[in-house]
This record gives sequence, C-alpha cells and structure tokens, in this order.
Amino acid sequence: MRTRKFSIVLVMFAASLGCLTRSSPEVFHTLRSLDPIEGKPASTKGSTANMAIEVMPVRLPETLQRPQLMTALGPGKLELSDTHRWGNGLDKDMQRVLVENLSSLLPSDAVVAYPYGERVKAAYRLEVDVQRCDGRPGGVLSLRANWMVTLPKGGPALMRKTATLDEPVTGLDLDALADAHSRILEKLSREIAEGMRAGVLR
Repeated sequence: MRTRKFSIVLVMFAASLGCLTRSSPEVFHTLRSLDPIEGKPASTKGSTANMAIEVMPVRLPETLQRPQLMTALGPGKLELSDTHRWGNGLDKDMQRVLVENLSSLLPSDAVVAYPYGERVKAAYRLEVDVQRCDGRPGGVLSLRANWMVTLPKGGPALMRKTATLDEPVTGLDLDALADAHSRILEKLSREIAEGMRAGVLR
C-alpha cells in the first residue's frame, strides 16, 4: 500500500514539474536595424562614391555559433539560456542588420548580402570577423571585431580595421541583453561607414 501511495506521489510530482517547465516558453530574438531616416548621410551629389557593396557572411567564434543567448558570468565563464534564443542565427542576423544599417549610412547605389554582389556589380566587399561579443544583464556588452574591405574578387585588403566597442545593458533580463546587441551593432556599422567614407569611398 505504501509503495502504491509513493508511486502516486511521484506521478503527481512529475506532472507538476512538467507544468512548471511548460510555463517558461522559449523566447526568440532578432536584431534591430537603425532608422533609415536617422542614418541617412548628407547629400552626395557629384560624389564618385555611389558604388555597390557586398557584405560577406559574418564570422563568429564557436561559442557564438549556437541559437541560445549567452551570458558572461565572469572571466572564462559563459552560460547559455534555456529559453532565450536567436530567431535567425546570430551570424545571419548580424549580416542582415549590417546590410540594412550600411544602406542607410553609406552613399552607395546598393548594399547587398553575399551572394548577390555579382548581380549589382559590387565594387567592394566587406568582411567582418567577430572575435568576441559577450555581456550580462545589468552590466556591459563588449564586442571586438576585425573588418576589412576588398575588391569583389578578393585579394589584398584595401583597408583593415579593428573595432573594440562597449554598450551598457540597461536592464536586468535577457531582453535587455538582446537589445544591447542591436545597439552595439549600430555602433559597429557607424564605425565601418565612417572608415569606408574616409578610406575607399572618397
């Protein structure tokens, strides 16, 4: 009899645990691009800079090549979320937002994602290699990325830079951390646009 009662208790506990698990649904995040009107550069009438640009796939370290949002707990300690995920993959979303942001920030005929550069006869390729992008709610999101501009067929870099950026995470949850990713990518986009205007789009 005791065994039967104990079995019933175990079943009820398992059922209640299942209910608790189901009460925490997965949340999917996407990166947000800047407002096109806000980012639009001054008139470039008479400029020779109106040439198409192809943005290559963004390279990420292995720790970021997964769907879960990652929290930095301390030096050398990372935690993956059980419920918060990137909806499109962080690398694909970064490429998309870079295209959208640079379309607003650069005086170019077109900014497109690879492999569509050939269709618009892109004059330049942009490659971004993210070395780190981590932070925690209530703290700071840090990004370090190498970026370079090459000709469409590759070859030596026409310009090469390293961006080291920080962005406060203005909240104590993973929604705030995801939002900080959008803001830090806007900072990176502005740094790239400024560098390209000064370097190759003159």
